Amino acid sequence: MDERIKKAFATTFVHLILAGRRTVADVPTALQDLVKADLGLEDSAPATQTAEKEV
Repeated sequence: MDERIKKAFATTFVHLILAGRRTVADVPTALQDLVKADLGLEDSAPATQTAEKEV
């Protein structure tokens, strides 16, 4: 998918999430990273798994 199209879809999902009509879980997997970045959310699960492996 073209990067501009992905950004446009991500922006649409961000607006729907902010309006309360969708959640991050409703976003297609391919767009979740862009949506989370736009919302300022950090994906803490991989960081936690990495931290546990380093210990």
